[in-house]
Amino acid sequence: MKRFILISALCVPVAGLATAFDGSVEMTPNIVEIRVAPNDLAECQRSLDTLRQKPVVTDDGFRLPEFMRGDDLPRSVCVARS
Repeated sequence: MKRFILISALCVPVAGLATAFDGSVEMTPNIVEIRVAPNDLAECQRSLDTLRQKPVVTDDGFRLPEFMRGDDLPRSVCVARS
């Protein structure tokens, strides 16, 4: 019983610290703009649509599960340059 109380007493501050820092980080959207000529805009968007259908993998080739593909991954958009 003493061991359980000791482990609980050590875990509670760590869990509180983790939740305190989790909500305090301000998230800025990661958007990568691909600037293309206006006549290449449709082709760029088709290419991005094709890439979005492929699985998301890490540098080691590990496929990310569906729940890990969140808003923290960068998004790419095609923008026509003027």
